[in-house]
Amino acid sequence: MVSDGSVFDLGWLSRSTTVRVELDVVANVRLMTKANIDAYTKRIAYRMIGGVATRRPFDVRVPVDGHWYVVVDTEGLQASRFRVEVTILS
Repeated sequence: MVSDGSVFDLGWLSRSTTVRVELDVVANVRLMTKANIDAYTKRIAYRMIGGVATRRPFDVRVPVDGHWYVVVDTEGLQASRFRVEVTILS
């Protein structure tokens, strides 16, 4: 998946699946459930896995079976535009 956007619906993923995120800038990478994305967009407390992607590629491991999303943004960072590629590894 390649996009200039920021939300990627990964669908149902099994525990321990690795999600690889390739970026052209330093950006925030957040692996979240739908409930946590909703909280994130409302600016209330949410849970996520990931962080600031300072290395490439940036891999995140799925903690439990479920429907997962990746959110990428540059909030609090210098870049405003970015290119991102998200790949699900087995």
